Amino acid sequence: MRGGAIAAVVAVILLLEGVYVGQLVQLRNTVMNRGGDLVVAQAGVSNMIATRSILPQFARQDVEAVEGVASAAPLASIALIYEQGELRTPISLFVYDTEGGPKHLVAGRPITEDREIIIDRSIAEKYNLKPGDPFPLSDFEFRIAGISEGDAAYFTPFGFVLFDDLLDFYFESELAEDLSTFPMLSFLLVKLEEGKVRAAVAQRIEEAVPSADVFEPGVLADGDAVLGEITLGPIFGMMIAVAYIIGLLVTAIIMFAAINGRRHNLGVLKALGFSNSYLLRVVVIESLLLTALAIPVGILLAIVIALFIQSIAPLYLILPTEAVPLIKTTLACLFFAVAGSLLPVRMIFKLDPATVFRS
Repeated sequence: MRGGAIAAVVAVILLLEGVYVGQLVQLRNTVMNRGGDLVVAQAGVSNMIATRSILPQFARQDVEAVEGVASAAPLASIALIYEQGELRTPISLFVYDTEGGPKHLVAGRPITEDREIIIDRSIAEKYNLKPGDPFPLSDFEFRIAGISEGDAAYFTPFGFVLFDDLLDFYFESELAEDLSTFPMLSFLLVKLEEGKVRAAVAQRIEEAVPSADVFEPGVLADGDAVLGEITLGPIFGMMIAVAYIIGLLVTAIIMFAAINGRRHNLGVLKALGFSNSYLLRVVVIESLLLTALAIPVGILLAIVIALFIQSIAPLYLILPTEAVPLIKTTLACLFFAVAGSLLPVRMIFKLDPATVFRS
């Protein structure tokens, strides 16, 4: 019973840590899954998600004219709302040409026809959608060609369409009245000629296109992760801190109850001449052993719960066994064990052996 309570605390902490880490991984994958040796964005934009980037229409040909550039694939990013009945879900629509599409399909096929879309599994399962179903966005009807997996970030699923449909979408949808605010080109995914140095080509691109900044994918992905740390970090930090406090209190209550229930045994040992420090060491070692046995159970419980949550809500990536959170949680729980043992120390020190024999 006591071990189960500590295991539950471990599982809760690891799940909260896992959700936070999972969000940062999803934000990084937004960039890393798009491909390209370099990414060209609007000057001043340092991330791909949650920040609008608009490049000039002629930026592609200017970039492809730079020495060392093999190709520059266009990519547009549009924030939209999918509606079905009374339900509404934000969706990030990526418009691509040859690069930047979905990473992994779990159902259906790649886009081969006009007005087709690939959607993430999270939104497909939420609305019970399958390949071949209509998928209206802003009063423009796409048809689902395939369903991808792992294409979501910032609690928002992704959709993918081809550039061939972008103009039709803009002019025939509800966006036509405010078309000037939506991009035709957000990013360029640059492939380099073999043997070319990224930093040198990036500098030449920025000189040729002053309105753009050029990033290596990993650097831009770090920018998205930093955005996640800034916006999500305080929220998850507070929840994780509360979970740690609860863990300390739970351990303290467990040890207090254990010591109180064993007052007779501890009193006998004290009457036989064992010192307070010896009794305290016994209690601390017992608590550490109990916690050490509970931690693997808590880790297993966190993994099972994470898999269950992701099976019913694939929008959320939960990574409860990432190295840093796992080590931090393990050390914190061992600290809880020691601290929880020390909190009822006054009861041990004030224990009168005479009361044991009188009872």
